[in-house]
Amino acid sequence: MGQAISIATRVQPETALDWSDRSDFPLDWNGPVDRPFEAFPDEARARPIVELWQKAVVRYPGRIAFADAQGSLTYAETWRTVSAWAERISGSSAPGDLVGILTPVSTAFPVAMLVCLAAGRPFVALDPNYPPDWIGRALDDCRPTLLLVTNATSRTALPMPDPPRVLNLDTACGEASRAWRPAPSGPDEPACVLFSSGTTGAPKGIVNSQRNLLQRVHQSINAAHINSQDRLLTLTSPCTIVGVRDMLTAVLAGASFILLDSQKAGARDILCLLRDRRISILFAFPALLRSILAAAPAAAEESLRLVRTGGETTLWSDIAQLRHWTSPGTLIQLIYAATEAPMMQWFVGEDPNADEERIPVGYPLPGNALAVVDERGAPVRTGEVGELLVRSPYVALGFWSRGRCDSQEFPTDAPDCRMRILRTGDLVRCRSDGLYDRIGRKDRQVKIRGARVELDGVEAAIRRHHCVRDVAVLARADEQGHVIRLVAYVQLSDEAPGDSLSELREWMRRTVPLYMQPWRFYRTCGIPRLPNSKLDVSALRAMDLASQQEEAETRKGSGAIDLLEKDRIAVLVAHIWRDVLGLRLCTGADDFFDLGGDSMGAITMTVKLEKALGRDLPITLINQAPTFAAFCGVLRDNGRATYSPLVLLKPGRGSPPVFFVHGVGGSVMELFGLGRKMAWAGPVIGIQARGLDGSDAPSKTVEAMTDEYLLAVKSQQPQGPYFLCGYSFGGLVAFELARRLRDRGDEVAFVGLLATLPPGHRWLRLWAWTAYLYRSLAHRVVGYGRLPLHLDTVTPPDGVLEELRAIALSALSASAAYRPGPYAGEVTLFEPSHRDLGLPSSAKPWRRYAATLRRVRLPGRHDDMLAGVNAAGAADLLSTCLSEAVSHRQ
Repeated sequence: MGQAISIATRVQPETALDWSDRSDFPLDWNGPVDRPFEAFPDEARARPIVELWQKAVVRYPGRIAFADAQGSLTYAETWRTVSAWAERISGSSAPGDLVGILTPVSTAFPVAMLVCLAAGRPFVALDPNYPPDWIGRALDDCRPTLLLVTNATSRTALPMPDPPRVLNLDTACGEASRAWRPAPSGPDEPACVLFSSGTTGAPKGIVNSQRNLLQRVHQSINAAHINSQDRLLTLTSPCTIVGVRDMLTAVLAGASFILLDSQKAGARDILCLLRDRRISILFAFPALLRSILAAAPAAAEESLRLVRTGGETTLWSDIAQLRHWTSPGTLIQLIYAATEAPMMQWFVGEDPNADEERIPVGYPLPGNALAVVDERGAPVRTGEVGELLVRSPYVALGFWSRGRCDSQEFPTDAPDCRMRILRTGDLVRCRSDGLYDRIGRKDRQVKIRGARVELDGVEAAIRRHHCVRDVAVLARADEQGHVIRLVAYVQLSDEAPGDSLSELREWMRRTVPLYMQPWRFYRTCGIPRLPNSKLDVSALRAMDLASQQEEAETRKGSGAIDLLEKDRIAVLVAHIWRDVLGLRLCTGADDFFDLGGDSMGAITMTVKLEKALGRDLPITLINQAPTFAAFCGVLRDNGRATYSPLVLLKPGRGSPPVFFVHGVGGSVMELFGLGRKMAWAGPVIGIQARGLDGSDAPSKTVEAMTDEYLLAVKSQQPQGPYFLCGYSFGGLVAFELARRLRDRGDEVAFVGLLATLPPGHRWLRLWAWTAYLYRSLAHRVVGYGRLPLHLDTVTPPDGVLEELRAIALSALSASAAYRPGPYAGEVTLFEPSHRDLGLPSSAKPWRRYAATLRRVRLPGRHDDMLAGVNAAGAADLLSTCLSEAVSHRQ
């Protein structure tokens, strides 16, 4: 998962880092504080594991230690088997020799593990569910002297030149001699090697000592108050640190450990086992938990007192489902750790201050010190995101390679030789209450259009949808290795309707910024995962390669490609389309804005086309014809689409349209981000000004605009109720439209004014308003000089400056001349949370004109409240207000 580093060479000196140490924080906080148990003593962490286990054997000889589908072993039976094999292995190998374990998920695995610990031989755990090539590479790298197998795995092909000697645990071994005694390794010598695939899929053998393992047992028992009455079911491979920890936890507490291969068992099999074995403690990774809950009956067994989870992103919706399924007293414990080191845990309580769906991963564990650093290794402030570092004596010893433990990768800390530093690669932030949020991985962070995107975060956002069971997100790259688009592979729930992917796409448009929205969604019957529950990156990329090949075949047969072969305009547009959007054309129905285009992209494309075609083009062309086929068609007609005030921002059905009047610049480009993110079921239609294409003069008064827009609105929607909005100057026109419609006897259900000042108050603060207008025009005109157009000469298209200036001046003149009349209805005023210097509040003057005024705050300033990340928040609030207006009508 991570990589240990030297403080002196890779991060700031120790004194410069803010190490967080919560050694006095109780492990059972918010947990089973009243449950009786025998605490695991601190001093026991220095004792041999086999010595501690022998005490449990003496105390609980007839209790079940391990059980699987084939049978069970008591503590006494386990000891007899372990001692016999340990004596045999002691005579067949030398101290320090590595012993491999390749068994199925059965009682054979914990027996083999205890055999190695009793004989004083470090063991390497190998999961037979992994591909033979992977197992062969791991064996070749770690080079064990012996390999313990069973009948089920004895015939496993080992593609390596010099395989180890094999011992079959299913053969008779007799009993240990009376003279034999355990010969455990020292507490700080290698005890086990566990292979972690990380994010690359390549085997990496991580070495832990007995002290490290017992630290995890200590924390596990003392946090969950585990006693001899508990029955543990851990739904992960026993070859993981979680599996090893929980097996040792059970037998050192006198409890029972139940083994089940979660790679082969279905959700119903797991539910039956929970019932039949009366499991009290369940561990499952979040993805598997969701599958279990999807198949679960209304209530869990009363015996289940604790559910543990971790290893990947957990959501508050997961916790809500768990609490609905389990008994009121059942606890939920979140564990955040790596094979290299334990890190955090907590018993999940309510979090009224949660600002996102993902759950905090916990509080730092005693014995660890944590720091969060930026890319330069400097500490970040509380609440800021950085990479997590762990400083602890319980960090892994090193990597096992070529038959030995290489500790150079895990250097000790100079001030204290017991301490080692682990750079986890995880991006986290420490909250003011001491809890940590895990944001994602450094190696899963990509840049999309200049924004840093965490693939984990995109997956977490998608999982919030009620139809999603599991998801994996990839970043596709072009031939040069540049990231261009996200793609999502989604496993839907069994009851999800056939059009769920379309619904999911629309839902993501409404809930996350554009750069977090996957370009493609693919439905899959399951997300490929390794036995340790991590994504199987190799299999996922193979799936994606197959998807890309299918898309290539689709392109070959599409009408758009036929056009490219015959049409010079289509060839030119396709080339510029790819240059601006960073992706190839797929079909003629591809929508510029759906594929990530924005107002700056539209301007870039206009500039490039004008240079290539040698003629002027209106900047509104892509608004009126956003699909590739329609856009090419308009260009063939000399680039002059017939002017219409109405521009579809978002299609919809089932509800009346929402009409949105343009701002001072006359264009609806700045409304596309808002419109396409709205959750409103009906269409969202922008109203743009006359004169943007340079063929007509702009309207001179608010009344003239209202006359024209009223006809267009009525032609689109003959009868009410009408839902009207206007941004900035457009709020004046929306207000006048509402007055006209109401005077005609039409029903107006909603009037929304976004950052709209009454006309007289614009002129009271003329200098401030002029400053805003300059910024607004600069965004449209001066911004050309900052665009990466790759042209010899970077200049705005001919006439664009004059057209925009003419429309803006016309709007200012119309605003100055407009005198609103009273409106006998409710007006909702959306005000920016950050007011521009010199611009007054809009609320007081608007109360003079509206019978009822409602105020809503939107994030941002006057000129960016509908842009970038603010667009999603504005869309949510506006959609909520529209829905409330519908409810009031009913």
